[in-house]
Amino acid sequence: MVRREGEGGVFRFSSTASMAPSPRLLLFLLLLAWLCCVFVAAQTTDTLRQGESLSGAATLVSSPEAVFEAGFFAPDPKQPSRQYFGVWYHGISRRTYVWVANRASAAASAAPSVTLTNTGELRVLDGTAANGTAAAPPPPLLWSSNTSSLAAPQGGYKAVLRDTGSLEVCSDDGVLLWDSFWHPTDTILSGMRITLQAPGRGPKERMLFTSWASDTDPSPGRYALGLDPSGSGQAYIWKDGNVTYWRSGQWNGVNFIGIPWRPLYMSGFAPSHDQALGGTYYTYTATNTSLQRFIVLPNGTDICYMVKKSSQDWETVWLQPSNECEYYAACGPNAKCTALQDGKAKCTCLKGFQPKLQDQWNAGNWSQGCIRNPPLGCQINQTGDGFLPIGNIKWPDFSYWVSTVGDETGCKSACLNNCSCGAYVYTGTTGCLAWGDELIDMSELQTGTYTLNLKLPASELPGTHYPIWRIATIVSGVVLFVLAACLVLWWKRGRNIKDAIHRSWRSSTWSQQNSAMLDISQSICFDDEVEDGKSHELKVYPLDRIRAATNNFSDSNKLGEGGFGPVYMGTLPGGEEVAVKRLCRNSGQGLEEFKNEVILIAKLQHRNLVRLLGCCIQRDEKILVYEYMPNKSLDAFLFNPEKQGLLDWRKRFDIIEGIARGLLYLHRDSRLRVVHRDLKASNILLDADMHPKISDFGMARMFGGDQNQFNTNRVVGTFGYMSPEYAMEGIFSVKSDVYSFGVLLLEIITGKRAVSFHYHQDSLNIAGYAWRQWNEDKAAELIDPLIRPSCSVRQVLRCIHIALLCVQDHADERPDIYAVILMLSSDSNLPNPRPPTLMLRGREIESSKSSDKDQSHSIGTVSMTQLHGR
Repeated sequence: MVRREGEGGVFRFSSTASMAPSPRLLLFLLLLAWLCCVFVAAQTTDTLRQGESLSGAATLVSSPEAVFEAGFFAPDPKQPSRQYFGVWYHGISRRTYVWVANRASAAASAAPSVTLTNTGELRVLDGTAANGTAAAPPPPLLWSSNTSSLAAPQGGYKAVLRDTGSLEVCSDDGVLLWDSFWHPTDTILSGMRITLQAPGRGPKERMLFTSWASDTDPSPGRYALGLDPSGSGQAYIWKDGNVTYWRSGQWNGVNFIGIPWRPLYMSGFAPSHDQALGGTYYTYTATNTSLQRFIVLPNGTDICYMVKKSSQDWETVWLQPSNECEYYAACGPNAKCTALQDGKAKCTCLKGFQPKLQDQWNAGNWSQGCIRNPPLGCQINQTGDGFLPIGNIKWPDFSYWVSTVGDETGCKSACLNNCSCGAYVYTGTTGCLAWGDELIDMSELQTGTYTLNLKLPASELPGTHYPIWRIATIVSGVVLFVLAACLVLWWKRGRNIKDAIHRSWRSSTWSQQNSAMLDISQSICFDDEVEDGKSHELKVYPLDRIRAATNNFSDSNKLGEGGFGPVYMGTLPGGEEVAVKRLCRNSGQGLEEFKNEVILIAKLQHRNLVRLLGCCIQRDEKILVYEYMPNKSLDAFLFNPEKQGLLDWRKRFDIIEGIARGLLYLHRDSRLRVVHRDLKASNILLDADMHPKISDFGMARMFGGDQNQFNTNRVVGTFGYMSPEYAMEGIFSVKSDVYSFGVLLLEIITGKRAVSFHYHQDSLNIAGYAWRQWNEDKAAELIDPLIRPSCSVRQVLRCIHIALLCVQDHADERPDIYAVILMLSSDSNLPNPRPPTLMLRGREIESSKSSDKDQSHSIGTVSMTQLHGR
């Protein structure tokens, strides 16, 4: 909106003590002032058209929200003649600049101007061109967008200021020629793409966010932030052009590991890949409505600001570097930096290393770092090298990706067999990363679970330097102690939990003489599969305590009922609320499934998996005690007309991402490699903050490290969610869960059950119906009307596209869950889905090979069919 303020005459009134303006004159002046205001408002615009100029106090104001303003400004009040053309926030008390055009060449004249030429080039001039005077020399050129086009399009060009803060030059028919987001200054705004190479039609240039020289001087300063030119995906801050000042660390899927205490994924950062932009790049889309920006300050600090709603002033969210350990290579190579309470650095050599220059090290000069002593076994033709895990550490710089391995065992072996490899890391999101023998820029982290496996000779590994007799003595003592403890527990408690469960399997019914309570231990400790590195204790509750907690399984405490039995709310003596799952005698889940769920869930600990607190096996009762989810299951919201409106698109998308991350843990990050086999809306529980947690692992199966699929003669699950190869052939894999996830994704988008499409015209299932709508360019009609006002249609359509890829007929054509997460968090191109051929009615699948023992169990709206005797 060009705001044209008065440049000309100023009304002057001379008055004396004996003369005063009449009321009629005052009324005239007020009317005139009002007309001027109306005229100024009418003249406001967000667009500078071809051939137009902007100068003086005139500005552009973005529309329709008027978030940003563009025009000339003088940042230094002591030098008002030094003017720059830029963009700043509109309507905020303290003017905040986000982009500057002529930052390297300030205007010297009193009336600089910006103009859009007939060839589509935006120019900042040190003065205003004289109208009608051909002989007059043009004013000096301070800055240009360098985007001249050979032929002007029909209708010409225009420069438009958007509500995102982007100043765009485009043709009237919508072709984008130039964008200020492609050529940033010191600020990262929502909607930007942080790339290695700036996009656009001109010569490829490196994208850098360069600080101001000072708080009042926008000329390029000493510090610049950008992506690693080698393609590692890390962000760096360089000082004076090429001196590394700070490093973000590798991206782990939700965050840079050098900033573990503030998940950038939640702030709107997401990775993508495009070779034309230099490989890996990041998109930034603010996930909240607050004004938020990242800026490189003149002192080299990368800081995130957010506007306080109460004061409309900027507050600091986080900043880097914030202590001496966050400066690049603060302790030199092969050393770990620990930040003290005052922010000072404390350096220590890694195990197996010693200071390179002892005198300098003792004097506090750590720049030379440490060197190996003793050398690796492979360096002196010996064997026995191993690895020492170092937890909570920022991974070193200069990692390389080993693409030939797909699991941690292969990654470890690859590093062990390469004498020049000094350390490795393997995770489900980063894959196999390895480092050379010099490890640079490592610091201790206060939070996070980032572990580096440091390669050491056998003599430096824990326990290997003790004499054999000492080792034998320690081992013998430990064995004797364990045996003694087991004997005491055996005589005192009778039998342990594993014996009790196996004994119950061997008996189909409990006889009267065996109906007494099993005398079992009060807790079972699992310490081999936990998320936080601590052991998880599973409690065993007596039946009388469970009865007291649930008011003797009162109907008033019942939360719901599934295919395997009712679920009750209970309150333990300490006041802890729990969910109690009581398996029915005639349920589809027998002792085998009960054992499966107890052992499996006790070892699976993840924020998106429901937590099993304990169990109870007494008489003929089989009971599981879970953490209580106050919002119950997803279907209670998604398919309830009274609660559907509580799930806007933002909440639904967060639920989608949470489910996907829970599956990623099951499929890749857990050593057990679990296939859930019964993923559906009723098995997704919601905590108090509406975070999703996958539940009900009675049907889950574990895979071996070298297994990709499994064949079963017992097909169990819920029709509508079961993949074709599993429902018809009994073959299941992690891709079976991906199919169920795709169906669940369509349910979340449509707000309708999968079974509700079974009676649709043409008898399509939800996947077939969604594909037909997508193929006919009617995918938007699938969106739940309740979320249309709150959703980004483009994002929802992308989710529908991803869901269709997940429900492909053939398992090998479906993406794995890791690829699904990348698709959800990026805007990369997606392959076209194939049309599903299995568009079946929602009836029980019949098999000519099924025996007479086939039976179907239906409770409420949940259908569960078992096929035996294949």
